[in-house]
Amino acid sequence: MYNENDAIFYWLWLVDVFGPGNNRIWEVLSHFDNDPIAAYKALQEKDCKYITKSEYKNVCNTFFESMYDLMDYCNLNNYNVISIDDERYPQRLKEIFNPPAVLFCMGDPSFINNEVVLTVVGTRKPSDYSMEFARKICAELVKSGVVLASGFALGIDSAAHRAALKANSKTVAVLGCGLNVNYPSQNAEIKKVIAVHGAVITEFFPGTRPEGKNFPQRNRILSGISLGTLVVEASQRSGALITADFAMNQGRDVFCVPPADLFDQRYAGVIRLIREGAIPTFSHLDVLFEYYENFSHKLVSVNPFSDYSSSEEFFKEKPYHIIESNTKQNSNLKVSTEKEDNISEEKVFDFSEYSDIQKAIITVLQNGGSLTPDEISALTGRDISSVLSELTELEINGDIIKNPGQRYSV
Repeated sequence: MYNENDAIFYWLWLVDVFGPGNNRIWEVLSHFDNDPIAAYKALQEKDCKYITKSEYKNVCNTFFESMYDLMDYCNLNNYNVISIDDERYPQRLKEIFNPPAVLFCMGDPSFINNEVVLTVVGTRKPSDYSMEFARKICAELVKSGVVLASGFALGIDSAAHRAALKANSKTVAVLGCGLNVNYPSQNAEIKKVIAVHGAVITEFFPGTRPEGKNFPQRNRILSGISLGTLVVEASQRSGALITADFAMNQGRDVFCVPPADLFDQRYAGVIRLIREGAIPTFSHLDVLFEYYENFSHKLVSVNPFSDYSSSEEFFKEKPYHIIESNTKQNSNLKVSTEKEDNISEEKVFDFSEYSDIQKAIITVLQNGGSLTPDEISALTGRDISSVLSELTELEINGDIIKNPGQRYSV
């Protein structure tokens, strides 16, 4: 049997009366010191002056006893029902305008309070450039200790969740429907896996269908639980822009992956965000740089300042020369760095582990010294978007370095 004085049932009743995401809940509660029990008792009075006639009709048609049935269903399906006054409720979410009064969860979201959480959003049908970048940057962020949150949609959202799961890392999925509704159907199988490695959360009651109006509401939760939001690809009408706008209004950081083509309308939303002050993001280091000072204890095995050092030694270009190794297949190249006639380090390339475009990039850098992406594109005959993508991966792997003036060398 349930205790009728348990506040969770009153929170559920209020959400059922006003609807999930309706700020009227907080307007009415403000008259009762945010006490849901006091609000419930007052709203039972016919002459209640704090609600409209249509809201009072909802009050009369919403039965408190049905909240017990709802809780029975959630318990049967191992759903956690967490009100805003529950210690498991994400602290950052409490700080936003119109926070959800109740969250339905698969898994325990309390870990969110202690992690560097970054929301990753983008289109459901990304370009090859954006999808490849999303996979790579998400993999590096997870490896660095960042917890990724996303909206469980196809495309960029799925890339973020799968990168986390592949690394056995926590991830947070925020739904625009009930927990028991499999949307999108292609992701149904990984919902339980995410719950084990993190949390699946929603403010919508079980059984709620994924209607279009739900997703803008969902997006304020996505940005609200995170320190920042990374937009990978967005057109001018993309829902990802709603999440980014929420993040800006909530005082959170907004990161944007630079477009592959300035004239491609698929990136028009990203261009707008960068103009408005979003942080251009060329690799995971751009994200880590923002948070390392305050969260270095959470960001493991990384040196996020390696790309941002202002020391004279760092910016000094280093002379390289190539020594061809005496192998039967002549496929390994030994690259050595000389300073004052002393070899300080050497790098061995096993070209069997590189793609054709990566081999081409390394070869022209070996022969040309320090080159810009445009020069590399011209010398390799590859389009600039592919070159930029591969340069990012080679830099992350430590095969090349980026010098002042956006020039790269081995």
